[in-house]
Amino acid sequence: MKSLRHISRLFVAMMFVMGSVPGVSAQTMGSTLVSFNLLANPAVTLTGFGANPLVVNRVGTSPGITLTTTDASATNYHANDTTAVNGMAQGNALWNDLLAPGGAAFVVLPANTLDPAYLVGAGVTVFTRAGDITETNDTVTITGTPTSIVIFHVDTAVSLTNFDVLLVGGIEPANVYWRVTTAVDITNDDAATRSVPGTFINNTAAQDIAIVCSGAGGLNVGRFVSLQGSVSVTQSGAGVLAMVIPAGGPGVSAPGCTDGLFYPSPATGAVGTFSYCMAAAGDVKIRVYNAIGDLAVKVDDTKAAGAQTSTINTARLAPGVYLYILERAYNNGDKTRSKVKKFVVKH
Repeated sequence: MKSLRHISRLFVAMMFVMGSVPGVSAQTMGSTLVSFNLLANPAVTLTGFGANPLVVNRVGTSPGITLTTTDASATNYHANDTTAVNGMAQGNALWNDLLAPGGAAFVVLPANTLDPAYLVGAGVTVFTRAGDITETNDTVTITGTPTSIVIFHVDTAVSLTNFDVLLVGGIEPANVYWRVTTAVDITNDDAATRSVPGTFINNTAAQDIAIVCSGAGGLNVGRFVSLQGSVSVTQSGAGVLAMVIPAGGPGVSAPGCTDGLFYPSPATGAVGTFSYCMAAAGDVKIRVYNAIGDLAVKVDDTKAAGAQTSTINTARLAPGVYLYILERAYNNGDKTRSKVKKFVVKH
């Protein structure tokens, strides 16, 4: 009987792990890279606007050590430290892995603009473009499933102005990638609020990534990685620039809010921290399981809206891999449940 219980727990744990690695998202993006909002080779520039400061949660540069801020801040900045170096290494791995993912369906984009709608399957779909993609005042709808993975290959530059990308059918921002060879420019300068989700990564010397929110409308964007160039983010109007949460599924974070992240991993000390976003006040329940599916830690908190954290004593945990689920029950009746995530304890 004991053996059957052990097998059952092991099966549950395996299912948790399988459920936490949906295709390219988990297979190619390392745990360090996932934690960054912005990562650049020589420099990052953040610019806000007076009483409307820009806040970006996690920024890294490597091998450069330059972060320039004006009415802006980076909650966590990694200047060519071990975290930034590892993030860049994982960025290079991501760049290579996105080139020809196994089992992908490849679709050629015939013009430099995108179609208004795309229907994708449950697997990996790669859209390729030999030249630029330039879009102004347009909306693209991508319809698929929660297991759909969408990759845009652009051999030159991407320029998106007052542009919306709508994900329908459960496609997660975590499973949308833009592999761009040269420059990336994303701008919203009017009164509408727009979203451009996913992870953007480019890889050509002296080619930069620029994100600008200069109008009355907001701009919700994803993760940006420039393997050889710089990244600049400017919020110069009344609209708020916020980060979509590519690592945590659908939803937009408040500025400076990283959803569902556990750090440090591997945990070597006594304190481990869960960082998450609350859309409103409510209750938080976190359950941590060991590798065979046994409940290891329970966390029950009540939190206000905004960026929040909960901590556990990792010194009490045996070395190994742990899986966790984060549930939020808001006071307005809404509920959310995260995917299974993992962290490592190493003493």
